[in-house]
Amino acid sequence: MRARFGLVVGVVVALVGLVAGGLVGTGEASAAPTWRPAVSVFLADGTTPVGQTVVHPGDKLVVKGTGFDPNANRSGLPLPVPPGVPHGTFIAFGAFAPDWKPSAGAPESARATNRSGVAWALSRSALAQVPDVPFDMRRTIRQQWVPLNTDGSFTATVTASTPKDIPAGARYGVYTYGAAGADNAAQELSVPVNYSTAPGPNTPAPAPRNLVWGYSPSFHRTITEDAQGGISGSKGAGITDNGAMTFTLASSTVRNGTGELRFEGTVVAWSRFHLSEIALVDPIIRVQGGKGVLSMKTSTTNMNGTDALRRVDIADVDLAGIGNGSDVHGAPVRFRAGITPEVLAALSLGQASPLDLNFPVN
Repeated sequence: MRARFGLVVGVVVALVGLVAGGLVGTGEASAAPTWRPAVSVFLADGTTPVGQTVVHPGDKLVVKGTGFDPNANRSGLPLPVPPGVPHGTFIAFGAFAPDWKPSAGAPESARATNRSGVAWALSRSALAQVPDVPFDMRRTIRQQWVPLNTDGSFTATVTASTPKDIPAGARYGVYTYGAAGADNAAQELSVPVNYSTAPGPNTPAPAPRNLVWGYSPSFHRTITEDAQGGISGSKGAGITDNGAMTFTLASSTVRNGTGELRFEGTVVAWSRFHLSEIALVDPIIRVQGGKGVLSMKTSTTNMNGTDALRRVDIADVDLAGIGNGSDVHGAPVRFRAGITPEVLAALSLGQASPLDLNFPVN
């Protein structure tokens, strides 16, 4: 299963490299004025400096930058921005190690962030040079993109949250640095933020874990380690510490082992560079005589996430003992044929993980 998934990602990487090589040259940057990068961080209103204000998970921060050369950072990773095209700048809220700067050789693990806390400043002209066919690399950037203006200014909004793997001695703050592997010491700036991990008024409440399913024993590891990507949950979904997906019960009509369970929540799993990005949304379990069919809305392609979805029957579930809403733990699950898109099908070739159902107490 992991071999086939790796093959899918490998083919995508190779094809994008060919497309990028044919579309973009590596011309020299034209002469530019002296650029002096600087950043300021404000609260959500965009005018009140963050200063020593205590920031909590879920709070928004507005970051304003000036003096960032829109034609700089032309070297770095070959994806998703092709070689020779300005790679732009990352603006990130996170917990960074004391020695965090890419230009000084600090590894990626020194910069702990969450996806919602990272914006990508890139000029419109550079974005237009990122291929969108046959694989939409432009979409990868647009999810986090903020325009880097010709005068070197940008305004970005990031969401504060607590990263999972925090390096030793880390300091919370807003950081800027060259995007997609581009090293530029002049753009490596930081503004400290007085961050508390305690819940605040904008902290999302934990989603109920009414449906808990790891998909397969290797699903989380394949996405996060083999594909060097990540998995996130929102809108009623979450991810447990051991990598299982959770969804919130929306309604139940199950009586005497027959009926329908509807759940809500969105899980998105992506590979490095977002060469693949698949969504698993709003599960439904149709139950008859204690036997269930689990369906989900899934992405229509290997890399369009939640942009376009269709409902697919994913698996058969043995729900013997469910009765009129009894909790079920360790229910056996068997994948069905015909799962789409192809990346999700590749992740479904082996054994399925059992699932748990936890019903609210009336």
